[in-house]
Amino acid sequence: MLSLAGGILELLSARVESRRIPVNWRLLDFAVLALASLLSCAPVPMPTPVPAPSPAPPHATSLPAPQLDRVEGFTDHIELTWRTFRNDRDLIKGYNIYVANFPGLAGLTDENPELKRFLYDNSTYPGDTDGIIDSESISIQPVMMGTRYFVHVRTAFPDGHQGPPSEEREVIARPRGSMTLGPRFSGAKEGFSFASDREVPSLSDSNDVYLFIARDGPHLGSPARLDASLRRTAFSNMGPSASIEDYPACFNPPDRTDKIAVLSGQTTLVTLNDGRMAKLRPRNLTGGRDSLRVTFDYIYQPIIGEPQF
Repeated sequence: MLSLAGGILELLSARVESRRIPVNWRLLDFAVLALASLLSCAPVPMPTPVPAPSPAPPHATSLPAPQLDRVEGFTDHIELTWRTFRNDRDLIKGYNIYVANFPGLAGLTDENPELKRFLYDNSTYPGDTDGIIDSESISIQPVMMGTRYFVHVRTAFPDGHQGPPSEEREVIARPRGSMTLGPRFSGAKEGFSFASDREVPSLSDSNDVYLFIARDGPHLGSPARLDASLRRTAFSNMGPSASIEDYPACFNPPDRTDKIAVLSGQTTLVTLNDGRMAKLRPRNLTGGRDSLRVTFDYIYQPIIGEPQF
């Protein structure tokens, strides 16, 4: 700004000299300083702000591994739920679910081509439709009853990468559900066949268990007590339980007997005639002595000699 005022001063001095006009130098200095002050008060144009760059979408390693919550095997499917550890700002493609009949897939890297062979449904699962973003679920089917499966989950991203694997969990496809028994021993279907997963007559050669009333209350009995030609079943009381899921491993069960009292809140291990096992837990009792009905939750283990549920 001062250089501009100096230029003006030089220009005026030149004109004054060329015309030989007497100059009031004090007045000229005042004029130059006033002009410089006026120019210095002019508004300065502001620079156009540059917008901040948008955050990049999360990379495959930016989210934790999913955490499996529930892995349960049924006769023809596996029910799987897991925690996602993500929110609606995390951009993902979905989840890759891996199912094999041997362990170790969770230890393979993302680039290993062997991994793709065991991708469930050969596609990325987009997630369920319940609107809850921090958990997901899926029903894996079909499966073969009595087969061991090993499952794990990885988060899939739009760029084709995957996040770290969840823990790998073992699950066996097997019958589970509920059954209702009454103390009648012929005609009606008051027995139960675990292998067939259905009610059968108590005197059927496929029956595994029946209900009878003793002086001290209802009991479960081995069909061989009704007829020596029928199946021999043994029972062990595993102890108190909150649900049928308790006692997932029944190694070294207590002494086996051919009958056992039905006790509320107690889990019973059933060893069948062929060496397979099941767990029973009474859910409720209804009716009187002559009309008693007992509903049990059960899990059947179709692998011979396998005490894990």
